Amino acid sequence: MTESNTTAPEPNESEGFSDEEIAFIQAHLQDNPSQLILNAGRFKGLDVKKLASQIQSRQKAVRKLPEWSANRNLIFPPALSVEQCSSEATAKYKASLVTGETLVDMTGGMGVDCYYMGLKFEKAHYFEQQEEVARTAAFNFRQLKADNIRVHTGDSLKEFHSTGIQADWIYADPARRGSNQEKVVRLADCTPDIVTNLPLLFQYTQNIMIKTSPLLDIDLAATELQNLKEVYAIGYEQECKELLFILDREWRSPAFTVRARIIDSNGEPVHRLDFERESERSAPVRYSAPRAYLYEPHAAVLKAGAFRTLCNTFKVDKVAIHSQLYTSDIQVKDFPGRNFKIVAICKPDSKEIMKHIEGNKANLTVRNFPAKTEDLRKKWKLKEGGDYYLFATTLADHSKVVIVTVKPV
Repeated sequence: MTESNTTAPEPNESEGFSDEEIAFIQAHLQDNPSQLILNAGRFKGLDVKKLASQIQSRQKAVRKLPEWSANRNLIFPPALSVEQCSSEATAKYKASLVTGETLVDMTGGMGVDCYYMGLKFEKAHYFEQQEEVARTAAFNFRQLKADNIRVHTGDSLKEFHSTGIQADWIYADPARRGSNQEKVVRLADCTPDIVTNLPLLFQYTQNIMIKTSPLLDIDLAATELQNLKEVYAIGYEQECKELLFILDREWRSPAFTVRARIIDSNGEPVHRLDFERESERSAPVRYSAPRAYLYEPHAAVLKAGAFRTLCNTFKVDKVAIHSQLYTSDIQVKDFPGRNFKIVAICKPDSKEIMKHIEGNKANLTVRNFPAKTEDLRKKWKLKEGGDYYLFATTLADHSKVVIVTVKPV
C-alpha cells in the first residue's frame, strides 16, 4: 500500500495546472469543449484536449458542486465521474449525521463525501484503489486545506488489518454494478461486498453508513444487513438522490426507522418524515374523490414507502390505493411534495380538457393511468409548460380522469 498525507509539500506542476492552463480553463468555461478541441491549433503550447475535459467537468459541476467549482485550482475527474459523485448538498447532509474523532471512507472516489464528512472529525482516512484517482483527491484536499485527511491507495478491506485503524464511523459507497457492468439490485452484489464483511468492519467501528442508489430495494437490503438502525431516503430538488443505511454494532432490534429527508442546497432539511415499517403497515388510510387541493409526494417520500403514513401525519386522503395522489379540503402547506389547487375534474378527453386550460399548454403527470405521458401529449395536442398542471389518474371507483390544477396562491 502507498499512502499520501495531505500535509505533504505542495505538488509539482505535473500534479496540478500551470497558471496559463488555469487561465485558459477560466476564460473558456462557457465554451463548447468539443469546439475547443477542433480549434486546438489556435492555442500553441497547450494540451487543449486535457483542458477541454476539465472545462466539460466543471460545466457539469457548477450546480452540483458550487463550492468546488469556485476553486480555480482543483482538478476534476471526467464528466461522467462528476455526474456520479455526491452533490455538495447531499454530502453536507451526510456530515450532519456523523461526528467523532476518526472517519474511514472505504470508497473514496472524487472525495466530496470524505471532505464534507471529514470536517466533523479530527482525522479522516480516505481509501481508493485507483492510484490516479487517489493522487488527484490528495491534491484537491491540499487545495481545500483539509489537512486532517490521509489518503491511502489500496483495498480498504485488506488494509484494515495492516493499519489497525479504529474509527468512530466507517462510510462506504459501494459500486452499484457487477463484474460484467450489469446493474445490481442486491447490496451483496455491490463492490466492495459490505454485507459479507460486516463482522470484519464491526471489529474496527461501532457505526457504519452505507450510501446506495435510490434504485436499491430498501426492504430487500434490510434482510441482508445486520444491526440496521435507520434508513434515510434523501431528496434534493425533484429527485430521490440516494439511500443511506445506518448500522450500529450495538443495535439488536430487527426494527429500523425510515427517515425521508428533502434538503435544500445547503444540505438543510426542509421536510422531515419518520416512521417505522410496522406503523406504516397498520396506519389507517382514507380514500376520497379529489376535493379542493391535490398533493403529489416527493420522490424521496415515495421511495421511503410512506404511503399510509402521509394520511395520518398530514390529515389528507388518498384518491386511490395505487395512484399515490392525496387530497384535502384545507391546504396543507407543509406537505412533503408538490401541492396544487384543483380547478376541475374531467374525462380524459381533449375537448373536455381544453374547456379548463388556455392555449393548449399544460404540464402533464401520469399516475396509475394506462398510457404514457408522451402518448397523451400527442393525443391531446398539448404543449409543455404553462400555469396548468394536469394529472391523468385512476380514482378509487376505478374511473379514469384528468385532474386540472394550478399552483395555489
